[in-house]
Amino acid sequence: MNEEGFIFISGTPGTGKSTLAKLISEELNCNYIEVSDFAVKKNLVIPDETGRDTYVIKEDELKEEILKEKGKGLTILVTHYPDVFLDDDRFYLNTLFLILLRTNPKILMDRLNKKGWDEKKVKENVLAEAFNTIAEDIYDYKDIVIEIDTSNENPNNLLDIVFNKINTLDFGIRINWLLNETLIDFISSLVDDVNFNNDRISD
Repeated sequence: MNEEGFIFISGTPGTGKSTLAKLISEELNCNYIEVSDFAVKKNLVIPDETGRDTYVIKEDELKEEILKEKGKGLTILVTHYPDVFLDDDRFYLNTLFLILLRTNPKILMDRLNKKGWDEKKVKENVLAEAFNTIAEDIYDYKDIVIEIDTSNENPNNLLDIVFNKINTLDFGIRINWLLNETLIDFISSLVDDVNFNNDRISD
């Protein structure tokens, strides 16, 4: 794949973004940027005024810094707010595709609990996945989206799945956890426990 431009990898925390970014980076010999870490490193964040344990990105400044950072060839951007970039033609017109990783909310909760995260933070992120938050944010770009359910996948298989979907032109957003009847009670119980803000996903 001798292309220039961007590959986005997105998904709720715990879906496998960083793992896949490393695999693709090694396979294609290209750089990847963890956008949230990059923003913190460049001091492009401000405290969240709601008092939550997260921060707000200085979006315009962040985009400029990433464009400066990008060299020739491919650059992978790992982020859970890809729409911020795709709404800007400097990114959208140079994007090959966006990989959206999805995980069954019950399985995602187990993964995030194993990270030792605060219970409220875990539930907020699980609800973000359950409500298809990122998928809805990027739905206008579905024609360039490669959606992968990582619920029961070995991380080492993800690379093959990505390239198979590219080769078969399997693009689109199809997963909707709210239509999964086995998850309704689970999701409802989380909503009762958390004052969920659908605009926030926290690392």
